[in-house]
Amino acid sequence: MFQYFITVVPTKLHTYKISADTHQFSVTERERIINHAAGSHGVSGIFMKYDLSSLMVTVTEEHMPFWQFFVRLCGIVGGIFSTTGMLHGIGKFIVEIICCRFRLGSYKPVNSVPFEDGHTDNHLPLLENNTH
Repeated sequence: MFQYFITVVPTKLHTYKISADTHQFSVTERERIINHAAGSHGVSGIFMKYDLSSLMVTVTEEHMPFWQFFVRLCGIVGGIFSTTGMLHGIGKFIVEIICCRFRLGSYKPVNSVPFEDGHTDNHLPLLENNTH
């Protein structure tokens, strides 16, 4: 059994060159083997089922003004520059952490000022057993 489902939609087309009343259609097909011995019942044949849509589609062509195109283009370019700047900053930060700061013994605080006793931090050195 062969079945064809045909849907027809009325369409109005408006462009700068033409205006037309036309129809769009879609076709779906389905086939099934009829075998009464295997339990598949039905009538052999070719069946076409039409569906005429009551809704109409209107297609209209509109051109964007140049200034609107230019504003959108500037927004896209600005967004690309902003995003790449942020990604560059994040990448630079990650590379600096992985490559520079975690090397053994190479990490030094940025604002390390030596104290009077020669140490670069505020931790007190271990006191030796000096009894006075």
